[in-house]
Amino acid sequence: MGFVKIVKMIDKNLLEKIKEEFNSLRQPECYAEIKEIGDDYLVVEFSGTKVNLACCFDENFVDFQYYLKDFSNLEFLIDEVKRESDKFIIKYIKKEEK
Repeated sequence: MGFVKIVKMIDKNLLEKIKEEFNSLRQPECYAEIKEIGDDYLVVEFSGTKVNLACCFDENFVDFQYYLKDFSNLEFLIDEVKRESDKFIIKYIKKEEK
C-alpha cells in the first residue's frame, strides 16, 4: 500500500484516553476498540447495540476522527471501511504534514 512513514504518531496512553472519552458518551450504542497502531495508521473496531439497526452509524467513524484531532492535534483520514456482521473495522491514516 506504500504509505509515507510519519515520525510523530499518537502516544498509546493518549489513544486510550481518546477511546475512553469517545466510549463514555456513546456506549452501549457504539463502542470503539483500538485494534492496531502503525507508524502512520490506526485500525479501530466499532461495535454496539445500534450497529445493525441505526441509520447514520457511520457518523461515529467521523466523530472518532475529530476526537483524534482534538486530543492529539494530528489529522487522520478514513482510508478503509470494512463491515463484518456486527461490527465495522475502520482504518485511519495520518494526514501528511506539509
